[in-house]
Amino acid sequence: MRTTYKKWALIIGIPVLIIAIAVIILYNNAQKPYEEAKERAARQLEEKASLSQTDDVYVYHSTETVYAATGQDQNGQNVAVWLSEKEGSEPVVRPLEEGVTEKEARALFREEAGDAALLSVTLGMEQKTPVWLFLFENENGRLNYYYLSFTDGTWWKKVENI
Repeated sequence: MRTTYKKWALIIGIPVLIIAIAVIILYNNAQKPYEEAKERAARQLEEKASLSQTDDVYVYHSTETVYAATGQDQNGQNVAVWLSEKEGSEPVVRPLEEGVTEKEARALFREEAGDAALLSVTLGMEQKTPVWLFLFENENGRLNYYYLSFTDGTWWKKVENI
């Protein structure tokens, strides 16, 4: 009787193990392009915006792809930087003290959306307006996008119940 249990354990265990390994490999392969884009963004931002230190890097996709980062410039000032992926574009650099930090943006989001299931927060640029993009699920499981102005912390745009 014991050998029957061992056989069934092997019959069930081996396929489950193979499936688990396949899922891990697929996930890692799916993440590679995003990680490569973040690395490319960090290099370009450091080079074109003369950042001495990069804290956070964001890849923002909208009508165009924008690389954004927070960090320090050559003078040691905390800055936020945006750079379009388009060839020949110039970076937009703003002192972080003149805008809304990610921590402040998250606090404003909590005031607005409560305990919504936040999926991501991304620094980006919409129509030449620096924004924080919040992607979250509401209580009905529907996707929502809230855009918070980096400059003054007002809600720039809301796209709800997608």
